[in-house]
Amino acid sequence: MSGKPKTGDDAQAIIKQWCIALTGAVATGKSTVGTILKSMGMTVIDADQLARDIVQPGQPTLEKIREAFGAGVISKEGILDRDKLRDIVMTDPSTREKLEAIMHPAIQARFETCVTTNKLGRGQIFFYEAALIFELGREHLFRETWATTCDEPCQLERLQERSKLPRDKCLDIIRAQWSAERKAKLANRSIDTQCSTDDLTKKIKELIKATKA
Repeated sequence: MSGKPKTGDDAQAIIKQWCIALTGAVATGKSTVGTILKSMGMTVIDADQLARDIVQPGQPTLEKIREAFGAGVISKEGILDRDKLRDIVMTDPSTREKLEAIMHPAIQARFETCVTTNKLGRGQIFFYEAALIFELGREHLFRETWATTCDEPCQLERLQERSKLPRDKCLDIIRAQWSAERKAKLANRSIDTQCSTDDLTKKIKELIKATKA
């Protein structure tokens, strides 16, 4: 019995005791912090990667999306057409809830499976990198929440550089979401990423020490 992977409530207990949610508004350095944590030997589970995994051909979540949004969102090769799905959600905002009702439980289930399969926890903290933590009211599921932050001009510059979109479009994206400041205030710990990589690494090391204390 003890050799079987833990699931359900057991996985949730591990997450509550050992997992730190790493979140933050768009282009505030969340992925950069995640990369630094990995370079330090920490385990970081990426919610975006889980979301990609669960819509691979043959996955039940992909079939649920087909049933909810029609065969038009699936390519001839059986792959999810993200652009078409995004267009549907953008055109009819009411469909967002329908998509989230399919995706979020499946992502959470995959997350819990990942935790137990890889035997995470067990005296060692690990991280869950996800944009939507406070928005979904899930901060209570974790040991702590860390939020990355920077000022809006920095955020805008980063998003423009990354996306190559016009300034106005980037501003619309930023202001359509919860602000970096709002998330930082809700988090147990905030990380100002508007600094050099060396300084950011020092900040992260200090936070890890404080978390383990």
